[in-house]
Amino acid sequence: MLNIAKAVFGGLMLILGREMDWLFSLGIGLLVGLKLNTILALGNPLWMQFLMIGSIGLLAVLPQIVYPEGKYIVTGFLFGGYILTEYGSTVTRGFLDTEFSGSIGLIFFVGAVIGAAVLALLKEWGIMFATALTGAFLIADLFTNLDVLESTLVAGGFFILGAIIQTIIMRAEQAT
Repeated sequence: MLNIAKAVFGGLMLILGREMDWLFSLGIGLLVGLKLNTILALGNPLWMQFLMIGSIGLLAVLPQIVYPEGKYIVTGFLFGGYILTEYGSTVTRGFLDTEFSGSIGLIFFVGAVIGAAVLALLKEWGIMFATALTGAFLIADLFTNLDVLESTLVAGGFFILGAIIQTIIMRAEQAT
């Protein structure tokens, strides 16, 4: 069931991420909530785990309602932290020369600050980059029989495809 959700969310983000930035904010919030749930909420009742995951998802969408420009910072924060902790484990493990799980908070924070800065500076282009990258990674995760290099190449191909499609859509909107 989670693979189906990843495929649908990844496909939507890959192609329509900039158009559906509220869904991206919600989705990345839910993904961060799932990641935190595996670290913090072990042993808690199921309802409490769902409450934590849902709360983080809703908190990610809230800035779009209250202060639309704030979405870049909040979404960038969650996006950067999630991407670096979820997919940068090999890189960060070698860079920090420590066991990855012991420094996950630091790695999340570094990624989160970088993500918030990038999305705050690039705005719509940053959202396009973030949604295409997230969609590409989520879809590449579905190919479980690939090694790391092959998975990276598949994700890179999907990222390029998503970035091109989103750029075409944005240019078509600007032309009208």
